[in-house]
Amino acid sequence: MRLLSWSRSFLAASFLACAAFVSGCDDTGSNSENITDVNQTDVERQSIGNCWLYATASWAESMHLTATGVEFDISQSYWTYWHWYGEILTMSGDELETGGFESTAFQIIRERGLMSEADFIKEDTVGEMSSRQSTALTKIQAELKTGRLASASARTDRKLVRLVLDEAWGLTPEVRATLEKAFGSGKRTYLTNATNKGLPIVRAKDFKVQYTERKSDPTKSTVKNTTLKVAVDEWRTVSYPWSSSEQRKFQIRTQRALHDRQPVIITWSVDFNAMAGKESDKPGSFNLDTLKAAGKPGRQGGHMTVLEDYEAQTVDFGLLKAGVTLDPTIPEDKAKLDAALLSSSKVMFWRIKNSWGALRDDRASAPGFPGYHDLYQTYLDGPIKWCPDAPDPKSAASCNGSEVPFSNVVLPPGY
Repeated sequence: MRLLSWSRSFLAASFLACAAFVSGCDDTGSNSENITDVNQTDVERQSIGNCWLYATASWAESMHLTATGVEFDISQSYWTYWHWYGEILTMSGDELETGGFESTAFQIIRERGLMSEADFIKEDTVGEMSSRQSTALTKIQAELKTGRLASASARTDRKLVRLVLDEAWGLTPEVRATLEKAFGSGKRTYLTNATNKGLPIVRAKDFKVQYTERKSDPTKSTVKNTTLKVAVDEWRTVSYPWSSSEQRKFQIRTQRALHDRQPVIITWSVDFNAMAGKESDKPGSFNLDTLKAAGKPGRQGGHMTVLEDYEAQTVDFGLLKAGVTLDPTIPEDKAKLDAALLSSSKVMFWRIKNSWGALRDDRASAPGFPGYHDLYQTYLDGPIKWCPDAPDPKSAASCNGSEVPFSNVVLPPGY
């Protein structure tokens, strides 16, 4: 169900290697403001396994949009640059891992702030997908295997690492000068007024956001106007519980955050054989019926996205459909919203804003929601067969692992 707007102003136990599996590029934009209740910015499309940074950007952009009414297009490439920088300095192998945790994303924000796509790599503003990320990854992997960063000693040379990264990303002289002035070789972090003066890098403490908290009074939400620096310290990761009774309590906490229009981050496991096609009665969704019909596991991996909506079955009002606006100032609608939070109600699916692109010929979306997908609760509860590293072709018999796809959510304080 959709909640009428009240304002217009990683994995816990394992490394999150995002399920991208994308190729090609769309130039089709999607103004999701017209069809969602959470303040969402445009859907974008990842080209490498850094969904966790796309989800973090959507989260921050949403809170900034609510606070200011302005859409700020955060550069995921800027954060990816600094993620690789830190990884290279400490890596023992010869290949970058593009996956990560929300805690890693939050630390990058604390230390490096953020930049707009136009200021870091202007090319990224042209289409949904950054082709620069993919080409930069290819170049860096080659440098790590046989190039300038092949030795352990070279990888501890901060100036050399920065130089190789600058070249791999194809940064302009102006952007290189910006990074040099702000961070030097990269060892310096936490920008000061002096090191950031006149630069297009936005510090976390200068980026305005608005969200709600329930620490002061758990019975009601309180609007908080603050900064991204405070947000990354206050929002908390909550793991999905094993107990069915605790699972419903977890769901209610998450539903309540969505009722308050918060951009909740969700981490879950993808099996592409569970994704329904355009001709299905559940297009673009992840569900067990589609997975069962496939007869075997498909491509698999961890994934991070942002929640948008959900659909629930209630005792008193029947099915409350996703995408149908409910106004809490209308008594009947408020009763429906309250009913959705009862322990007797059942979440059918969660709707997510994804980072796989808005309009694609090769992939379905939730009806009327380009770039959004529905995650059925029965799929998220699983368990499903799990063997992401097994060679293809996989089979039901050869895939012996097991997984509960629902991993965690990141909630505002007090939820």
